[in-house]
Amino acid sequence: MLKGSKVIFPALLKSVVAPPVLVACILYLCPPVHIVVRAVVYFVVFPALLVLRSTYSLHQSRRAALGAGAREIPRVQGRHVLNIDVLLDWAKSGSEDEVGWMMAVMRARYGPTYNTRVLGEDQIISMDPAVLNHVLVDDFDNFVKGAKFKERAQGFLGDGIFNSDGDRWRFHRSLTRPFFHPSHVNPAHVAPRVHAFLAALPASPFDAQERLGELVMQIAVDWMCGPVSGWGEQWEAARRGLGAALRDAQMVVGKRVKIGTIWALFEIGQDPLAKPMSTLRTFFRPVIEHAIERKRERQTGTAIEDADELHLIDRLVEATDDYKLIEDQLINALLASRDTTSALLTFCVYMMTIDPDAYSRLREEVLATAPNADVDKDVIREQRITRAFINEVLRLFPPVPLNIRRTLRPALLPSSDGGPPMFMPANTSIILATVLMQRSSDVFGADADAFNLDRWLDGGLPRGQREAFMSWNVGPRMCLGQPLALTVAHTFLTQWVHHMGHSRTQSRLATEAQPAGTRMPAEWATPHGQGRARGGRDRVWIVADVVLAVKGGLWIEIERAEQ
Repeated sequence: MLKGSKVIFPALLKSVVAPPVLVACILYLCPPVHIVVRAVVYFVVFPALLVLRSTYSLHQSRRAALGAGAREIPRVQGRHVLNIDVLLDWAKSGSEDEVGWMMAVMRARYGPTYNTRVLGEDQIISMDPAVLNHVLVDDFDNFVKGAKFKERAQGFLGDGIFNSDGDRWRFHRSLTRPFFHPSHVNPAHVAPRVHAFLAALPASPFDAQERLGELVMQIAVDWMCGPVSGWGEQWEAARRGLGAALRDAQMVVGKRVKIGTIWALFEIGQDPLAKPMSTLRTFFRPVIEHAIERKRERQTGTAIEDADELHLIDRLVEATDDYKLIEDQLINALLASRDTTSALLTFCVYMMTIDPDAYSRLREEVLATAPNADVDKDVIREQRITRAFINEVLRLFPPVPLNIRRTLRPALLPSSDGGPPMFMPANTSIILATVLMQRSSDVFGADADAFNLDRWLDGGLPRGQREAFMSWNVGPRMCLGQPLALTVAHTFLTQWVHHMGHSRTQSRLATEAQPAGTRMPAEWATPHGQGRARGGRDRVWIVADVVLAVKGGLWIEIERAEQ
């Protein structure tokens, strides 16, 4: 069966098959016409019916909004019919601009919540805290991942927690929650990996983003599965390729989401997920089999294990015998723990490099609270400035900058301006622009683009700003991995400070080492940048397929004081 057929076949029937059949029936009932006229009619019928369907759905939406005592969501007015130009500009901005820039431009004209209405289909975008809280908390059960996203991500995420809704999602959540509890996260398990990472840093420029991805991959596998090794060269090759496999699989899913309903037509005769998924399955196969064998030994009494030595994979094999379900959950957990935490560390290194004042304050606290670089839970609790540093990185550089949900039923969206609610039809997608909301001057004040540790100290954020800080998500889907990510971040920052040693030793951006075409355009740092790069503050090109990243990598060099 063709991939995506559940969605594609009905769409093709409605958009490709039905129009010519309808025309054929009409022409059959009419007097004979010239073949040229027939050809013109067949050619025109497709866009004509698309426009008619769009007009009819708009009429229905207006009636429903009026009946609910609500207003319509502001619609983007493109230059061409059906906002085709908006679609083309959107596709172009994904590769030629920074993350969220086109959304920010539209916000200036239409407000924090608007409808792009491309090709006659509603597509809502919002960076309004009231809307995001409504979607993620107040009306949670009505805003789901949806069947369309699930089908596009099925080959990668399977039936794991990030590709599930309803009872299946609740099952996954209850299954994994205990192992994300702080009692299962120990800084001592993280420290050796971080120490080895820092000891191996070269003297010449290097890509910190790539190296941090490998570090967090090692930490995540340790936490999920315990020590793993010794399953042959093919398995070792898969282990080395885990990072690239996750990146490639995300790019495939991201492309499918951008293409939309007909994505499978672009994959006829090929499966772009085959290679990355082969790598992931080759790595996990012996790991899962070994865990199942340990389970049998525990059941027969031939092996006794300390509860502290059990890992997430042991919890999974105890809960189910479904191999595919175990594999799906491990892939989902690896994606969550590796990509988001490595993004956090990447932008921590970035801000330590470009903001010496913030780094100086961080360094002073680290040396006072952890003079020997030893980190435990008490030290983490003491490190208030370090936590403020982490929070400010997460505010400006949320690892997941955009989120997407789809309505099951019509919804009434609130707005921060206190106006009437906005009507959102059923079966409609909404993109939640977390990165733009957390940089909004309407929410975080005139200095929203600035890196300011003090906003988190001396009482912390005021209520409105606190409710708009959603880097960990909010509501029932709030990030389970927060304790692990914070432990890794505190441990890394503490050891980084000690590794740097002398106060005059520092890291610098080595933009000259970046691959061609990946440097941030120089005009973005000038008034001609129109607010890009946080008003010219940033010095790297920030993008996102799924997770926030630096285009071409974060290239830095460690400059020793003696140099």
